Amino acid sequence: MRIRLRRPTVTQALVGVFLPLVSGTGLLVAWIDAQRLGQMITSASEDLVRARADRLRSSWARQVDPVKQMLELQVVQEAVPAPPPASRWRSLLPRFQQILARHPLVTAYNLGWQDGSLFRVVRVMQFDGRRLPGLPPRAAYLVETLDRRQGVPLARREAFDSALRSLGPLPVPEQLRDYDVTQAPWFRSAQRARGEMVISPPQMLKLTGGLGFTFSTSADGRSVAVAVVLAANLDSVLQRFRITPGTELAVVDDKARLLLSPGRDDDADRMLPLGRSRIPGLAAMEPQLRQLMGSADPFRQQPRLRAFRAGRRAWYGAVVGIQDPQTRSGNYLLMAVPAEQLLADARKALRAAEFTTLLVVLFSAPLVLLLAMRIARPLKQLAQQAARIRHFDFDSRPAVGSLLREVNDLGSTVQGMRDTIRSFLQSSAALGAEPDVELLLQRLLDDAIEASGARSGVLYRADASEPDNQLKPLLQHDHGSDAPSLQSLPPLAPDALEQVGDSNALVLPLRSRDGGLQGALALRFDRPPEDARVAFCRALSGSAAVALETRSLIAAQKALFEAFVQLLADAIDAKSPYTGGHCARVPALARALAEAACDAKEGPFAAFELTDRDWEALHLAAWLHDCGKVTTPEFVVDKATKLETLYDRIHEVRMRFELLKAEAETAYWRGVAEGGDPDALRQARDRIWADLDADFAFVAACNQGGERMEPEQIQRLERIASRRWRRTLDDRLGISADERRRCAGEAEVSLPVLEPLLSDRTRHRIERLPQQRLPSDNPWGFTMREPELLYNRGELANLCISRGTLSEEERYKINEHIIHTIRMLEALPFPAHLRDVPEIAGGHHERMDGKGYPRSLSAEQMSPLARVMAIADVFEALTASDRPYKSGKPLSAALAIMAAMVRDHHLDPELFELFLRSGACRRYAEDHLAEDQCDPVDVEAVLAASRPGNA
Repeated sequence: MRIRLRRPTVTQALVGVFLPLVSGTGLLVAWIDAQRLGQMITSASEDLVRARADRLRSSWARQVDPVKQMLELQVVQEAVPAPPPASRWRSLLPRFQQILARHPLVTAYNLGWQDGSLFRVVRVMQFDGRRLPGLPPRAAYLVETLDRRQGVPLARREAFDSALRSLGPLPVPEQLRDYDVTQAPWFRSAQRARGEMVISPPQMLKLTGGLGFTFSTSADGRSVAVAVVLAANLDSVLQRFRITPGTELAVVDDKARLLLSPGRDDDADRMLPLGRSRIPGLAAMEPQLRQLMGSADPFRQQPRLRAFRAGRRAWYGAVVGIQDPQTRSGNYLLMAVPAEQLLADARKALRAAEFTTLLVVLFSAPLVLLLAMRIARPLKQLAQQAARIRHFDFDSRPAVGSLLREVNDLGSTVQGMRDTIRSFLQSSAALGAEPDVELLLQRLLDDAIEASGARSGVLYRADASEPDNQLKPLLQHDHGSDAPSLQSLPPLAPDALEQVGDSNALVLPLRSRDGGLQGALALRFDRPPEDARVAFCRALSGSAAVALETRSLIAAQKALFEAFVQLLADAIDAKSPYTGGHCARVPALARALAEAACDAKEGPFAAFELTDRDWEALHLAAWLHDCGKVTTPEFVVDKATKLETLYDRIHEVRMRFELLKAEAETAYWRGVAEGGDPDALRQARDRIWADLDADFAFVAACNQGGERMEPEQIQRLERIASRRWRRTLDDRLGISADERRRCAGEAEVSLPVLEPLLSDRTRHRIERLPQQRLPSDNPWGFTMREPELLYNRGELANLCISRGTLSEEERYKINEHIIHTIRMLEALPFPAHLRDVPEIAGGHHERMDGKGYPRSLSAEQMSPLARVMAIADVFEALTASDRPYKSGKPLSAALAIMAAMVRDHHLDPELFELFLRSGACRRYAEDHLAEDQCDPVDVEAVLAASRPGNA
């Protein structure tokens, strides 16, 4: 009997072959690495630093001890109870030269006596290559002497070359003449020590500059010898104790002051410069040394290497004590070594481990490769196919064959998944990209039939007009020639969607995301469809329902927004009879001019074109260009006379005149009753009446507004205003709280009171509130100058308005509508393709020369469509015939005015010429203007008048 072996699974094959090999190799490599790394780290951290610390202390002693021994010997040999005569000064110099020559660390040698005398020899060339400043070029030694034996200090300063030949005396500084040896710290400490050697704490040296130490002693207490050692001279000592090239070193004292910071071979010299006035602290150290110093325990005599991090690097550091037993303060060496340099040996061990691992892998590679190739080849093919699917590459590929059962099954599954996803994505992409709802439905039906293999299909759409909300057949797709017509198909009841009994039919409801029924997709097959086909059709119907709902919502939202825009425009036009129809006619004008620009084949607009989204932006901007007018008060827009607010205050003025006439009548009768001449009194009364009538008539005429108020007219108004009328009632009774606050600035008077016939009172000045002010750095870039007041309702101030009926404050309030337009539109969350709507709508009051408002934009700063809006707005305003205060101008008169505006750099000359030559203005006039307004126009003459210099 043949026994059929069962093929192993992929998991069994991979675990059985790779697990023992990889596990053994990994354990071996890990064991070797752990052993080597542990040994290297232990050796570096425990032995190296201790040995270097001991060597540092002994080396430091070898450098400093000879200086102390030399000084002690010289004090015994050269002890002089009193300064020698002047003739012996030079005899001491050769011996001091020998001292400096034998001890390179010593930079100066001094002898001081109790009477204040001093003998000093200084090395000119320092150990680190720096010279004392202000000396002759050949100078090798500087000798300074100070003799105080005669009571008057005798100071001398002289330079010598290397052969002790004098280079001449040098100027003696005042500080040398005033120098008191007996007060020097080294002199006083040596006298107190009674023959003991005194090493000073680190200090800044005044003569040579830089940081240094002094070694001083006295044999008899009357004279003191001192040797001066620069800390910089110890650089070479420290350089030998670098563990690695990148080692950072610094010497500090027990007060954490930086004494020495020798530079590395690859670093600039970081010795303390000559002339520094004080010893630097922690801030002068390298960051890693500063961190090591700040985190160290009290300084240890036995160093211990420890790991730390500074910046982005790992370091090992130690604090090494190098203090001398004779000094009362200690010095310490800070050492910081980069971890990568200290553990270089450990890294070599790691590379050795990697090499061992590589040998193991190379030894086992042939066997592993042989097995892996057989197993991985089909898996690799499947992975490639999966990668193509991930990158949306659904091209057909041959089926994958393998010895493993799971791989064969996976290959079949991947192939089926590829075909299904390809069909679904193609259909979903097509459904999502189709903006037309009718074409979307047709594509849905066609894709469903093609992907499912159905023989025919019908798409039903929900129709609220149908009884019982039945679904009405909308589209049909049938391969047969005897298929019934779409009109003969009966409606489908919603309840019947789940009760289809035919196994060859499939009815899929199309539901929105909230569960609402939008329609249904009915498919008929030649035989019962496979489950995979049914699942695919259900997924496709769900995607189609979402796409259908989305398109319907977008269309509804666009329709709603369009209706809202037109509703707002209609509300603005209905708000005032003076702007009726303006918001509806400007879009027609703007579109006509934009179409002319798109149709131009030559000239500046030959390359001008607009996309569908650009047209939508222009359409919305044109309808909304005056939406800010909803904020403009009607009493300002409709102000027909100068004194008009919510009503015409000329009636109050008339009553004052009537009161004055009544007072004249009363005066007449009082005079008659008192026995006066009736004729004379009557004549006086009539003269007063005539004057009052004439004055009121003049005031009433001024209230009407006009082209210009002459100075003599303003003077007459001021004279009329000076007349007085008598008020006997309190004018603060019955008024609003707001007006009562404005009256607070006026002094209360006793009644009755005589008041001017026309007045500008405090209560007439309505202040602009802080929230109503526009800051100069506003985010919209508005540059309009705001009047100080919100309104000025002074009677005399309004009657003296120079032109028209609007005050400065009221004119600003009207112009302010464009500010509100821009702010309102920029606050709307327009989609990306409509983000230019605020700029297009808000620029129609700008001028080409930058003198317009609200942003003072020039032509270069405005988009072409914004300049189109400016021409459309001006032309409509000039030709509108539904304004109660004026009649529409004829076409020729309107274009003549616009030509002057072009000449004054108000409107775009190129667009104005296009407006005329394209016939856009004539076509608009024929469609929207009265017949008597459409008079002939000489286009060339108008264009000539629009050019500069042709006024």
